[in-house]
Amino acid sequence: MRQTSSGLGEARRARWTQEERRMNRQPLHDTSESVEEYLEALWISAEEGKPVAKIVWVARRLGVAPPSVVEMFKRLEEQGLVKYSPYRGVGLAEAGRTIARRMVRNHRLVEFLMKQTLNIDADEGIACGVEHHMTEEFTDALCSLLGHPRKCPHGNQIPRGKCCEDAEKARPPLGQA
Repeated sequence: MRQTSSGLGEARRARWTQEERRMNRQPLHDTSESVEEYLEALWISAEEGKPVAKIVWVARRLGVAPPSVVEMFKRLEEQGLVKYSPYRGVGLAEAGRTIARRMVRNHRLVEFLMKQTLNIDADEGIACGVEHHMTEEFTDALCSLLGHPRKCPHGNQIPRGKCCEDAEKARPPLGQA
């Protein structure tokens, strides 16, 4: 579902005060879940050694028609989120990489929570549904609670967050504990 500028997105933005923004409690972007899924697919393509993804690969991964993928990537390129080259493929621009990294991190932390803490199977549907609604504050708190895991239950690297860096800095050097 696409949000218009006068729809839910504006109402959501209006809820957040300056103080909450400063405290890092506002969602860090106003992208739709659909956009986030496209960007996440490009992150995974890069992890698999293909920093420039083919349109057909993305279409299959997301279960959409290739012409729909092309149209989405044209829009995302206009927004500065991807670098699209017709007949070559598409890769993440820096702004898109930031969003994709956050979605992948959220997804894999939720999978880790499900498998390692809740002792249930890491359900792809649940992880995918939850990942889009996590703030940076929540993600860092979850990561800290889980002990800053490095890999999800599927063996994929979990992108590190600021909380991970802070925890490493707080650890005393070996032999000085």
